[in-house]
Amino acid sequence: MIPECPRTGDPRSRTRGQQRPAGAASRGAGGLLSDIQTAISSDPFTDHYTLIPGKELGRGKFAVVRKCVARSSGLEYAAKFMRKRRKGRDCRSEVIHEIAVLELATASRRVVDLHQVYETASEMVLVLE
Repeated sequence: MIPECPRTGDPRSRTRGQQRPAGAASRGAGGLLSDIQTAISSDPFTDHYTLIPGKELGRGKFAVVRKCVARSSGLEYAAKFMRKRRKGRDCRSEVIHEIAVLELATASRRVVDLHQVYETASEMVLVLE
């Protein structure tokens, strides 16, 4: 038999009376992280980066990753183009959640670093190292 999860009002609950520590990430609707430190730029992505033609690094259900080069430094990055609307509903909060998770994982050498974020009317672009 699988034990039930304790409720917050239950005296046996591990979370009863606990406060969220200072500096901990807040959760929005649906348990998604919503606090981010990275500034979201509304400047055109192509003003700062050049996409390398034919260099698609990956493709998923809602995003495409392409290779790009910073115009100012010549450094190569991966640009993840994520649609904000999927199947007729707004998914911007899910993209913000992914940004928050990447920020929380900056200390890990096994997770790619988030460099910059750009937003257009239909998509958000995450520039990753």
